[in-house]
Amino acid sequence: MKEVFGKTKNGEMVNAYTIKNAKGMSATIIDYGATVVKLLIPDKNKILRDIQLGYDDVKSYEDGSTFFGAIIGRNANRINEGKVTLDGVTYQMDQNDNENNLHSGLKGVDKKMWTAISYDDSSISLICKSDDMEQKLPGDVTVTVTYTLTNDNEFKITYDAVPTKKTIINMTSHMYFNLNGHYKGSIEDHILTLNSDFYNPVIDSKSIPTEENAPVEGTVFDFRKPKAIGKDIGADEKQLEYVGGYDHNFVINGVTGNIRPFATVYSPESGIAMELYSDQTGTQFYSGNFIGEQKGKGNFDYHNRSGFCLEPQYIPNSMNFIPEDDVNSPVFDADEHYHSESVYKFSIK
Repeated sequence: MKEVFGKTKNGEMVNAYTIKNAKGMSATIIDYGATVVKLLIPDKNKILRDIQLGYDDVKSYEDGSTFFGAIIGRNANRINEGKVTLDGVTYQMDQNDNENNLHSGLKGVDKKMWTAISYDDSSISLICKSDDMEQKLPGDVTVTVTYTLTNDNEFKITYDAVPTKKTIINMTSHMYFNLNGHYKGSIEDHILTLNSDFYNPVIDSKSIPTEENAPVEGTVFDFRKPKAIGKDIGADEKQLEYVGGYDHNFVINGVTGNIRPFATVYSPESGIAMELYSDQTGTQFYSGNFIGEQKGKGNFDYHNRSGFCLEPQYIPNSMNFIPEDDVNSPVFDADEHYHSESVYKFSIK
């Protein structure tokens, strides 16, 4: 189903596309930011719950700073001081977060109109171009994102991009989940398991990670066995204090480029479980520490930790310390194809 969602400040018409499967799941995506605005999942009583935080109008997405449901690119996460050096040339990006660049700055693809190039009942593909130096980075980058719902209750996101010059490409989705429903309050009771032996500590409250893959064993970052998100979130731990909870990249066990399991999240209240599979190096686990007090869909109040994010991506700031020829580097040559896949699979426990 396709319907009008609203208009941008510039008068551009924004459409909403709903895809569905045979099991009752559906997702609604708008062509502003290729943003997921709804994700409906049947709970243990077969009642549909919208588990995606978001807004009811285009203006809120344009003005918002929490990136609800948006595609992030051409680079996700933070870059130290917004500086990127390619072939000896240093590019100064927007410093929009504690002197760092966050999610590509003021002109990320989350704030652009995309074009739907194919659409049917269960899938939609959208395309967008990030122009040369638009984000203060070289090269035009043409990006395609495909959302697909399968009858196995998988919500798949596929990313493809090709640059015209050597540049940075590191895409992700900034969906905020609450498996009890977007209006249900804290996610601290959700049970989380992460297939990760290492995480990337941050240097300080500016949230730039060190170059270390630190063991999770014996720390509050050990989610290798199921644990409530809120169990240790208030612990006396500098890493948590720096960012108000969890906002760290976890290294996915296994080899970059191979789809493999990373996370399982379960809500005892709704009975909904979500598994995440990705081919990326890591995933940023963000416990929604800075959502703040704001109005969401249906005029419901959102607060800190009303939702959590699991954002597959390369290790943040890795273009500044991982060699370009490494499989874990987000640096791509002219005409080199970037491809990544993430799968969010839902079930009832």
